[in-house]
Amino acid sequence: MKALTVQQPWAWAIIHGQKDVENRTQAWSYRGPLAIHAGKRISNRGLRTVPSIVAAERGTSPTLVADQMRVRAATERGAIIGLVDVHHAEADCCESWWAETSYDEHGGRIRRDLTHLVLEDPRPLATPIPCRGALGLWTPPAEVLAQLEEDTGG
Repeated sequence: MKALTVQQPWAWAIIHGQKDVENRTQAWSYRGPLAIHAGKRISNRGLRTVPSIVAAERGTSPTLVADQMRVRAATERGAIIGLVDVHHAEADCCESWWAETSYDEHGGRIRRDLTHLVLEDPRPLATPIPCRGALGLWTPPAEVLAQLEEDTGG
């Protein structure tokens, strides 16, 4: 099993079914179960964006959701918080996601291909498993894999 470190509250949003795609610049061939690791950093942009998405779905106040997420983001960091299944999107899935445009230091356009991952069947863990994260797709330590298997019955 592989893992992906994601800043909070994006990690929370993935594990609670509020975010079902992830775009990365690394080329991956991995498919299957993916552990979601909540990184130690909190995304300020995520704290502005995710509560609005969740509040709209729940029919509640974005401010209330934001407060709840700040608590969760503060307590669920530096740990694997759940699992999802990952596969790569088909080429015609979301055309706008297949490349990212940015600009170099001279104002020239740079186009980078993105790996568009579809995240399905989110399964939060009852208790987060503390461990160090890493950049990109990584393999959790053996003791963490054993605990994941025990906690998920797999």
